[in-house]
Amino acid sequence: MMNSVYHLIDGVLDEGLPYIADYVEKNLRHPLVITDQTGRIHYPMESGCSPVVDDAFYPLPAEIAGRDYYYQPGPGHLHYRVLHNDHSAYIIAQGVPVEQISQALSVLMETRLAVKCYFTKLRQGSEHFENELAEYLFYNSNADIRDIARQSEKRLETDRTYYVTLIEAEETVVETSMQMVRSYLFEYFKKEKFETVPITWSNTLAMIIPARSNGDGAVETLSWPTMISCQTALEKKFGLSLSQGIGQVYPLDKLRKSFYEARIALTLPRLLGKDHYVQKFPDLGIYYPIFRQNLKNIKSFCRETLGRVIEYDEKTEGELMPTLRKLLDSNVNMKSTADSLFIHVNTLYYRVSKIEELLGIDFSSMDSRVNLFIAVKVWDTLQATNLVQTDDKSESLRC
Repeated sequence: MMNSVYHLIDGVLDEGLPYIADYVEKNLRHPLVITDQTGRIHYPMESGCSPVVDDAFYPLPAEIAGRDYYYQPGPGHLHYRVLHNDHSAYIIAQGVPVEQISQALSVLMETRLAVKCYFTKLRQGSEHFENELAEYLFYNSNADIRDIARQSEKRLETDRTYYVTLIEAEETVVETSMQMVRSYLFEYFKKEKFETVPITWSNTLAMIIPARSNGDGAVETLSWPTMISCQTALEKKFGLSLSQGIGQVYPLDKLRKSFYEARIALTLPRLLGKDHYVQKFPDLGIYYPIFRQNLKNIKSFCRETLGRVIEYDEKTEGELMPTLRKLLDSNVNMKSTADSLFIHVNTLYYRVSKIEELLGIDFSSMDSRVNLFIAVKVWDTLQATNLVQTDDKSESLRC
């Protein structure tokens, strides 16, 4: 048995999963499927160009969770789990009669180390690259994107253009659910002939999508109907409510710029009271020209408009900015604002008077209201995306 185990490890390192499948199918005479923990099929590879994304996935039974193996009596499918670095892979022998379960398990157990080697190597190769890329984007690391691209085995190419889309669930979801969304979305884009680079970071899924040139030299991206239908398919498949922000197309060395735009497009609509949306950065209306400026100018606009209130709150109990925010969201309805803040309306009048004094404005002026509303939403967006603390000269925020 040990000789066959070593033989299988050598074979999978040289030839991949087909070597293991060939060994199992010869011994059991039953077809084999090998998947990762999301059910994405790694063997057999798809034949043809099926437009159905679900064809790239095997429906793992819920009963397999936490078990080393599980047998489905009806179709006679025997599922064998292989653990690797806190993840799982599954070898599924199909059409196995009950009387052959013991023999089948014995053969599948021989392949365990080889399958573990395959998925560990596959994950380690991509995990280091994706962690570096996540640090570069989400934490603005000082790494050179070209150096990161060289680790990607051509998943990122220095002479191509890309854009970033960020996707978040409106509700908190477990990590495995986001991994499922990630796998499904990757396959969806693959069907559209876009080889994306996915990154899962906390509750956010980032997809780096290559643009391509058509015969006329124009840049082609995923169409708007495709993006909408993609999100609809994801929500139906996983029972989630998703929101998505999409940046613009740039060369690889400007990837942070598209990421920055996607963060704004994902964050701002939520602050404006929306949920369950797909938002392109250029379609942000009046906010688009504001966020097209460099970060220093954006902060200056906010400070010039709101600075004295922000400074006052920093020195006191911080009541004026929350009051201003609620007041503007209610279209300066004093009663509803007081009720939402759980304060007496006289207390609210005092705070409003203090805001007017500090900013030198009059709430009866529509110009003042509009200017304040825009400034508050821009400032809140900068805070929600951690850009208030970002260096004003950051290359990622230059336009």
